[in-house]
Amino acid sequence: MEPSDISKEIKRLIDLIRYYNECYFQKGISEISDYGYDQLLERLTRLEEAHPHLKWPNSPTEVVGERLSKGFEVVYHQTPMLSLAKTYSEIEVVQFVERAKKMFPNATIDFICEPKIDGVALSILYEKGRLVRVVTRGDGEKGDDVTRHVAQCLPLPQNIQNPPCDAFEVRGEAFMSKAVFKALNSARKAKGEPLWANPRNITAGTLKALDVEGVKARQLAFYGYGFYGPSYTCPTQQAALALLSALGFSVPPTYKVCHNSVEIMAYIRYCAQYKKDLPVEVDGVVIKVNKLAQQDRMGRTSKSPRWAIAYKYQPERAHSTLQRVTFQLGRTGIVTPVAHFSPVPLAGTTVRRASLYNADELARRDLYLGDTIFIEKGGEIIPKVVGIDRARRHTDGQPVRFICSCPACGTLLHRAAGCVAYYCPNKQGCLPQLKGALLHFAHRKAMDIDALGPKTVDTLLEAKLVQTAADLYRLRYDAVNGLAGFQALSTQRLLANIQGSKTRPFDRVLFALGIQHVGETVARKLALHFRSMERLQGATEAELLQLPDIGEKIVQSILDYLKDPYQQTILNGLQAAGVQFILPEPVDTLLPFSSKNFVISGTFQKFTRAECTKLIEAAGGRVLPAISSKVDYLVAGTKVGPSKLTKAMAWGIPILEEDELIKMMA
Repeated sequence: MEPSDISKEIKRLIDLIRYYNECYFQKGISEISDYGYDQLLERLTRLEEAHPHLKWPNSPTEVVGERLSKGFEVVYHQTPMLSLAKTYSEIEVVQFVERAKKMFPNATIDFICEPKIDGVALSILYEKGRLVRVVTRGDGEKGDDVTRHVAQCLPLPQNIQNPPCDAFEVRGEAFMSKAVFKALNSARKAKGEPLWANPRNITAGTLKALDVEGVKARQLAFYGYGFYGPSYTCPTQQAALALLSALGFSVPPTYKVCHNSVEIMAYIRYCAQYKKDLPVEVDGVVIKVNKLAQQDRMGRTSKSPRWAIAYKYQPERAHSTLQRVTFQLGRTGIVTPVAHFSPVPLAGTTVRRASLYNADELARRDLYLGDTIFIEKGGEIIPKVVGIDRARRHTDGQPVRFICSCPACGTLLHRAAGCVAYYCPNKQGCLPQLKGALLHFAHRKAMDIDALGPKTVDTLLEAKLVQTAADLYRLRYDAVNGLAGFQALSTQRLLANIQGSKTRPFDRVLFALGIQHVGETVARKLALHFRSMERLQGATEAELLQLPDIGEKIVQSILDYLKDPYQQTILNGLQAAGVQFILPEPVDTLLPFSSKNFVISGTFQKFTRAECTKLIEAAGGRVLPAISSKVDYLVAGTKVGPSKLTKAMAWGIPILEEDELIKMMA
């Protein structure tokens, strides 16, 4: 290759890797298999080694892939949180063992092998036995503070009796078990929602979710693998795992101390055979030098420790023939391309279709009808197209292009700035969107209209008796009873269900409206804060942003919905029908913190920040994210944020220590 061609190839690889990093770490989307990604990284590494003068200063080969997320406090790690060197080659595992033994020719060197968990790396900090902070790996030097999210969905030891030292750090992997993932996807399938691709993606999404309390149902788990204390050191990795277990942490369900590469490869093959029986997705085996003193002497590169390597299993892959690509329309109007191919057995099931995600991904794949495509299962569950055999492409094949118009109603598709998804804007006349909105409105967690299922909605739409949720309350017995499939009892049941839904509380009504990004928890926060639709409709952007855990994306979605004339017509119809647009004031007004707003900062001796928030809310108060004129108290622990303290003093806001807060609640 000419130097100019090599430079172009390096740039192409860097752009691709950065794109896939953005998808994986920020959006929780795996648009390429692990093997395909690692091959790109390996090719870039080899080009950089052969042509060091063309290497970019911030090459992906030198940095950890995860970029920090907006809206999270940044925390610097006490020691760098590095990624592992990876290999798919048994020969490279043998070479790793030989290198390690050469460094210690006169000493015994053992290795410990652990299953490589496909999850999200976390750092958990303890002070005097109390959990004070949970941080993601981030870019290796600093990560995002996800303590509040973890408090909702990840059971960790909150208080450790007789800790080995005053301050210490536990590192490990957060993950979603196969059983929880399967149950959540089954629930999504029953509601007609798109299935999650794999447990790792939803784990990452849960830890960075906009709606903090809304992640409670997504229960995660954690396996510890590292203990770090300034005044307490474990002699070996094996001892560290034993200590973590004694402190109350779960550790990998299987691990083994090996003495040579033969024993290591035997364990790798053992794990490959039995990994399907484990409760968590395992994509390889991590091999570490067992003695921590030897680890220290071996050191690290800018990206990876030299004393560890990850052997990764190549994913099970099948090939098939692409027959067609269809375009699915979701409840919110988003259009998703779906590949249909000849049925093929893969990882225990027969697969015949796979999502192609969005227009950009479809264009990147450059698919032609009749192509031989390669399919893998994300997390061994959701099939995905991971490659094409271009050598077998037919010369007369037709290229697959993303559509310009809605597949249901023909309306020209739109794509908002900064978004990857195209959507149909015709929410007033697009049948799948109308049906989806009605089914969401009738969902058991919304208005709970049990008799309004998919077939009934189809019948009512075809008869033009309903178009929006407000139309449901205008239905009459004679009009419904004459429809196909309806008799006296079924008609009476449907109308009684609809009539009974008028008693659902205001927060359930807000959820039922189907405002984008407004789930059950956000709807409840809005209802508790504003207490009526009228007050919510009059809310400003600044007022909405004051609510805890409600960010700019959710606020903009709420404002867009409330300003939409079409949605205003629906709201007027629902109000006229007698749907609950007011949340009554609580009868008990004697709670100590009723109508009081708090801001919490710092760490505490008697409770975590999450526990402090729950105590305040239980006493009738509200916890806000930032100091403003609406705040009544700042609850300050140790290491309180200096900017919050300064602002509180400037506003004349009382500052409470934790003992004072407890006394006020008594």
